[in-house]
Amino acid sequence: MSVLEKVRQLEKYIAVDSATVDPVISMAIDKLLAREVARMLEVKARLGDQLKEFEKKYSLNTSDFYTRYKKGAMGDDMDFIEWASTVEMMENAEKRLALLNKESYS
Repeated sequence: MSVLEKVRQLEKYIAVDSATVDPVISMAIDKLLAREVARMLEVKARLGDQLKEFEKKYSLNTSDFYTRYKKGAMGDDMDFIEWASTVEMMENAEKRLALLNKESYS
């Protein structure tokens, strides 16, 4: 059973009568969400360090690089492909973190 299937099963269970659900379930979910937020913050920090390394190496900020890269002005050097991938992974991590934070405070 996938994680999503397990979550859906738990959702169905809770929907039957949420008043009788053990509060430990809520605490466990809170801990899992907090753990995932911490993990995504670690991912962002690691990716941020990688972006800084590229910026230093090429004396170019990531925003300017990525704009030029998307226009095809940077070429296909392996470093540039890796830099662009790192930018995209950072964007993905930020979106996931925003989703987690939104869900945590809803």
